[in-house]
Formats: sequence, structure tokens, C-alpha cells
Amino acid sequence: MKFSSCIILLFFAFSGVGFAHDANKAFFNIQQKDNLVEVRAEFPWSIRNALLEAYPELEHSKSKADFDTAFFDYVKTNFELRNDDSILKLIAVEEVTHNEHAHANAFIFFFEGNAFYTVKNAVMFNVYKDQENYHDILVSKEHLKFVTSPDSPVALLQSISERNGGSRIITGLIVVAFCVFGVFLWSQRKKL
Repeated sequence: MKFSSCIILLFFAFSGVGFAHDANKAFFNIQQKDNLVEVRAEFPWSIRNALLEAYPELEHSKSKADFDTAFFDYVKTNFELRNDDSILKLIAVEEVTHNEHAHANAFIFFFEGNAFYTVKNAVMFNVYKDQENYHDILVSKEHLKFVTSPDSPVALLQSISERNGGSRIITGLIVVAFCVFGVFLWSQRKKL
């Protein structure tokens, strides 16, 4: 076998190793269900670093219960859903078996309540100054998408929905303009 063929085989054998999730990106899908708000969160492997930074005493712990308790407290401190002046109560954090990416960690957060207007998400900001948390909120069959970062850890849903509504208005106006232009061209052609 030629040397170049060996290099190509080695490249394909190890090509998937280096393409993990970015260590500074996390993803959150948020949905209201009855009297609960369910947040499906996917973290990179580096969530452990954020937890150890926040709770250094975990460094020598071998207890899963210690990590679970610390993670619950970490989420409670760094991820908030607000309804006017009150914060929705975090009632459970469950780990989810995640089949898509072996290097990712998936969890579901459950909050008591069904309406919120503000999202504060500072998860992993304690380890990465360029951390980005991507959100997709399903509200009344519409998806509101936004990103929180250390420079902007809070999002107001009112302003996001207004921005999304504004793009629909612009799209509608463009469609109307094309229709009017089409009718105009059709009438001009008919006169000829």
C-alpha cells in the first residue's frame, strides 16, 4: 500500500474526532406545557468545567448526588424565567439520554408556572467570556429565537416577538408589492 493511501485512511479514521460541539455554545428549547415550562438543554462537554468553577469542592467528590445537587443549584442561580416581578420556581432537573452526540450532555429543566416574559441565561458565563446560549421558544405555535451572551444575558420576550412580527409585516408588504407590480405589468401588456 502506498504511503499516501495510508495517510488518507488515517485521515478518515480520525476525522470525526476533532469535530465536537463548540465548547462555548449551548442550546435551549423552551416550551410551555400545562402548568409547567419545560426547558430542553444541550451542553457541550465543558459544562463540567463550569460546574467545577462554581463549586470547587466537587473536584474531589466521587458522588453523583453531589454533582446532581450542585448542578440543580447552578441552574437555579444562572437560568431564570420571570413573570413580571416573580421568578418561576425550578422544580426538577433531569438528565436525558442523548443519542445524537456522545460528547454532549442533555437535560430537561422543569419550572412551575406557565407564563413568563423574561429569560435570564448566564449558564457557562463563568468559564467562557465568549459563551453563546441559543434559545428556541415555542409560544402559540410560533418559534421565538434569540441568543444570550455575557454582554446580554437577559432577553425580553415582548421585544423578540415584536421583532419577529415586524419581519412578517415586511414580508407581507413585499408580497403585496409583487402582486401589484404583476397586475400592473399584466394590464400594460393587455393594452398593447
